[in-house]
Amino acid sequence: MNITDIKPPDIITHIEQNFSRTQATGLNCLIFLSLREQTTVAYQRKEWGFEDIPEQIITWCDSLKECELIQLAEEIASGLLDEIIGAAVEPTNAQIVTMQAIEAKANTPLLSDY
Repeated sequence: MNITDIKPPDIITHIEQNFSRTQATGLNCLIFLSLREQTTVAYQRKEWGFEDIPEQIITWCDSLKECELIQLAEEIASGLLDEIIGAAVEPTNAQIVTMQAIEAKANTPLLSDY
């Protein structure tokens, strides 16, 4: 694939298939820092030492236009948020609850009987 053919959805697909949550968060941080500091993502990677993020992805990010880079950052953040919310909502140790009938007693004691 030619570097000029890379689009944010291609990078998102690669991230979803290959990145851990910490790597995706780190990449997003580098993207936002590069936008704020008006530098490249590669420069931010070198400055902050995020060596766990592959250089190929960094190169792909730097080939994007600013609006595409912002779109990519938004999609990464949205995916991370969906993952966090999904983990918080999904039960981890759910047990099946079965209904049990309560047998009626002929002479139910009253509180005053005690």
